[in-house]
Amino acid sequence: MRSIVAVTNEMDNAEKAVQDLLKQVNEKGPLCKNSCGFVYCDVEMDHENFTAMLEEKFPFEIVGCTSIANFDTEHGSQIISAVLVVLTADDATFSVAVTDPLTKENLRRELEAAYKKTSSAIGEQGKLLFLVPPFNDATPLDDYVDILSEVSGDIPIFGGLPSSNIADGDILTYANGRAHTDRGAIVLVGGNVRPLFSVQNVLSAFSEQKRTVTKARDNIVYTVEDMPFVDYLKSVGMAVDDLIEQGDLAVYVSTPLKVYLNKNDYNDGIPVVRTIKTLNPADGSGILFGSISEKSTVSIATMKRQDIQDSCKMAIEEILKKIDTSPKDYTYTTVICVSCGGRYMVMADDKDIEGNIILDHLPKSLTLSGFYAYGEICPTAVRDGKAVNRVHNESIVMCAL
Repeated sequence: MRSIVAVTNEMDNAEKAVQDLLKQVNEKGPLCKNSCGFVYCDVEMDHENFTAMLEEKFPFEIVGCTSIANFDTEHGSQIISAVLVVLTADDATFSVAVTDPLTKENLRRELEAAYKKTSSAIGEQGKLLFLVPPFNDATPLDDYVDILSEVSGDIPIFGGLPSSNIADGDILTYANGRAHTDRGAIVLVGGNVRPLFSVQNVLSAFSEQKRTVTKARDNIVYTVEDMPFVDYLKSVGMAVDDLIEQGDLAVYVSTPLKVYLNKNDYNDGIPVVRTIKTLNPADGSGILFGSISEKSTVSIATMKRQDIQDSCKMAIEEILKKIDTSPKDYTYTTVICVSCGGRYMVMADDKDIEGNIILDHLPKSLTLSGFYAYGEICPTAVRDGKAVNRVHNESIVMCAL
């Protein structure tokens, strides 16, 4: 598999942006027998014309989403850009399916239909599934991942939740030449594909004492050790009243939960991170970005600049080590990176640090692409082709192909 990364900073003219991307892809070609593209774009773009012209000008399907900031091989990371990565191969196949508008009620039916369509098209179960979900507060991102894991036989799933750098801007997915607020897309990859993954969510300890979640549903935690969640936070020294008064996501980002999920018998022992979205003083519950299950164990952590730098370095070093020790009959050409928008916020005036760290370590033989998300999707373990697919917060995840 080969990869081509193109980038444009043209946000005022969608036609020129597409021309920029097409020119770069043509110059870096040629394309192989089968190709597919992933595009990540600043919310300022004229999305309707941009997506329509991508569909018109490129001879393969392209899916993607809006993002706070993007990763690319030339700049590391930057804002106000559109990044396109093209995967192209003679010995791998790609199939895209787009759902109807998604609700909590039709989610399983639509995702099952999407997977069946793609697996039928490529004639096999598939080796990797890219997920581009819509941003939807009503449906936890974990539901998408859990359903697709079940229907696919636990093949690896990778992706992220779209994001936006404007408070009231649309958060969009791209598919079939259109921009959507309520539809998801999946890309199933089959053939000679051997994905490698890296997940890092290294945090500093606020309180290392683990406690058991005794009542929870979806992404709401009600009690920890049979005390209201808000009281649990107070018991470990968090200034809960100040948090509730400020009600600012940036405050919650800096003190997330480290969670050892109790979701199934295949427990990999690797923690995920959950960011608190809101606290409810009336019933003492908390709403999280991402689901949490009863009998999971939690502790409180903090995320600082040094944590972000260290975990980013660990992530790229881990993926490069996996590439280096993999069988030499398969050549890796690209790293796709999804990092949390919360990490981007915490870096404040040093937001390029992750991109710079990755480029400092990235060999010239590999391209870089990706984006900052509101939830990261990546396996924490893969054994015999079966993956423990997880949703992460405040983490950095990578996939090498």
